[in-house]
Amino acid sequence: MSSMQAAIRVILGVGLIAGVVCFLFWNVVATSGQHKSVDPSKAMIDALPSLGPHPSLGDEAKVFDRFVGTWDADFAEYSDDGSIRHSSGEVRFGWILDGRALQDVWITYPEGKKREREIGTSVRYYNTKLKQWCVVFVDPAASNLAIVTGGAVGDRIVLRNQTSDGTMRRWSFNDIRPDSFVWRGEKSIDQGKTWRLYAEYHMKRRGAETQTTQVAAPDHRREMITALQAFAPHPSLGDQAKVFGRLVGSWDANYTNYTENGGATHYSGEVILGWIIDGRAAQDIFSAYPTKPGTERSIGTTLRYYDTKTRQWCIVFIAPMFNSVTVMKGGLVGDRIVLLGKDDEGNSLRWSFNDIKPDSFTWRGEISRDHGKTWFLQEEHHMTRRSVASNIVN
Repeated sequence: MSSMQAAIRVILGVGLIAGVVCFLFWNVVATSGQHKSVDPSKAMIDALPSLGPHPSLGDEAKVFDRFVGTWDADFAEYSDDGSIRHSSGEVRFGWILDGRALQDVWITYPEGKKREREIGTSVRYYNTKLKQWCVVFVDPAASNLAIVTGGAVGDRIVLRNQTSDGTMRRWSFNDIRPDSFVWRGEKSIDQGKTWRLYAEYHMKRRGAETQTTQVAAPDHRREMITALQAFAPHPSLGDQAKVFGRLVGSWDANYTNYTENGGATHYSGEVILGWIIDGRAAQDIFSAYPTKPGTERSIGTTLRYYDTKTRQWCIVFIAPMFNSVTVMKGGLVGDRIVLLGKDDEGNSLRWSFNDIKPDSFTWRGEISRDHGKTWFLQEEHHMTRRSVASNIVN
């Protein structure tokens, strides 16, 4: 089953756990009108943030919740030849997607002849199946996508992965205190027998030195979103910005899921898309409305950036409620957008945007279990652009 289909179908019977009502009330009060921004370019940024973790995370929320806010960073990069490159910047963390995930923004300030800052973003959620945190990091300018998993190890946080060439990577948060921590990046080319430090970042919470018992602590919860937001594509994208740029804004969605025995399920929701990280990437919020009183909406997010190395768009769909990350790649095929990838079971996936008009399009999700010889239509989503008038009225 594709992760997108699983994410949508959750609303057919998911119940609230004790305490969720209070949490949702607080979020609704604080974010009222989030989906009603008159400016389409701001709608996604308005809807994305959350004030705190979802109650279902329990104690796992504490692993990263302590980092919410802004950190001034002293970056050190170690080359294979022994040289060290120092730079400064900042990192911002904040909760998103009804508190089911965190997002952070990593920024390196320009120096020397560089006129632009370097910027990337991560989405991190707790995978209840693996009992681990999953972190998806994208750096569009470097065509870099990394997915690591892990969690608390003693008083540290350790995340790991292995690249296609066999290199093992280890990212860790060390010496964690309320106002400081040290992030380290290491790699191993001998299956973990030896490790080489390639990055060490010293972080200090912004404003920590000015806080006293007489001054109220600042509210850090929305600091990440102000650094994440962008309202236009980066000039380097050129014509590629038009591929997804025309979809920026809010879309009312009519979803249909098909089963292989001929059944179909219909429900509604919304998709909201906008530019992020200096316009180098686009992000959307995908949600399906609850069908029964006392249930929660299904929600996920997609990171989209143009990979200049492969000359394709890379799409990463993240559905925290279903422990799912799906990576797709592709771009324009005639007047359609076609993306290809694999699901968790190795089946081929094909996602496409069809009949694209200024105020409507149709998204289709197909699966092949015979390596693309035959395709089965699993999902068909009809999207209608939400008008400015309806945003104001609603």
